[in-house]
Amino acid sequence: MTDGDYTLWLDDCYSVDSEGLRSYGRATRSPHVPYASSRIIPRDTPVPPLIVADPVFKVAARLLAEQIEDFNVGRLLHVSQTVRQVEPIHIGDVASVGARIADRVTKAGIDLFTVDCVIRVAGETRIETSSVVAYAGGDEANTDLVDAAAPGIVMHGAVL
Repeated sequence: MTDGDYTLWLDDCYSVDSEGLRSYGRATRSPHVPYASSRIIPRDTPVPPLIVADPVFKVAARLLAEQIEDFNVGRLLHVSQTVRQVEPIHIGDVASVGARIADRVTKAGIDLFTVDCVIRVAGETRIETSSVVAYAGGDEANTDLVDAAAPGIVMHGAVL
């Protein structure tokens, strides 16, 4: 796919750095992430592909906000995700992110969206993701309690 095939395209919006990599290692608490406590991480260190989960979520939320009236991120539920690493990203890479809604199905007031994203560095595809998210909205879904609770439990960064 080309950049033009994505509804939302953000050039050079995500920078991979050693502190972000260390934070990822600490947050995932994975014994297979030895750089979580390393002081110096070589620039050529391959980075786990799921480190892009944060920018992918933010871009997907931004895209869904354009499709859904009165969008509330607290009504989102991550259902599934596939990640395909074409080539590793590395510390020092600056990535562009593209996203598009590939499918939308509505049942019983719940919208199921399939959101495809691509991560590119210097024009080369490095990671492709496809996520299915559910959004509770519409007249059929009782969202009053979700709306009231969301600000206290949903933690996310600023949308790109």
